[in-house]
Amino acid sequence: MNNTKNETQLRMVFSVSLMAVVASVALLVRHASAASDTEQVTLQVTVDEAITLSVDSTTVNLGTLTPGTPVTASTAATVSTNANNGYHLDVKRDDSDTTMDHTSDATINITDKTAWDSSNPNAATWSGTGLGFSVYASTATKNTTWWGTGSACDDSNNLYAGFPSSYETIMNHSSYSPSSTTTSICYKLDVPTTQRSGNYDGTITYQAVTNP
Repeated sequence: MNNTKNETQLRMVFSVSLMAVVASVALLVRHASAASDTEQVTLQVTVDEAITLSVDSTTVNLGTLTPGTPVTASTAATVSTNANNGYHLDVKRDDSDTTMDHTSDATINITDKTAWDSSNPNAATWSGTGLGFSVYASTATKNTTWWGTGSACDDSNNLYAGFPSSYETIMNHSSYSPSSTTTSICYKLDVPTTQRSGNYDGTITYQAVTNP
């Protein structure tokens, strides 16, 4: 009888121990069953081109001119753009015949130098009379073949042309610039002794265009 009792007790202990082991194993199996997965997401955007143009002054006074003694003045045109291929700077006169007219009689003009033609560069060393312009400096790109090697507005190495009646490129910068760039343009004017006295004025327009 004692043996039977002992056997019964042994079976109970074994059963309890087996249940504990099974429970432990079950817990271990639950923890080991965690799973994960990953997936990448690609973000895309296209940034449009932007460009701004400003000049240091919208009015340039060439002062008082004595025929035979040229006068000069200048404009600094500053451009900021994010364009990958840079930009070009263009100019034109706004009057159909000449850049500057007598303020009280528009039929009286100041003669322009030969109009600038970027497809057939024609700027020349200053001589004689007329109104001309030259690009004498640029932190973007200066084309010395077009405008000469001068580095100041009154530099004798500048080459001059007249203002065209439609937009012509005067500076082309073909690469991206992270900061703004400035192009400096000189105006030079002389008139013959027969030029009617008085005040003259006229406007020119610059435009900056991104390169494709």
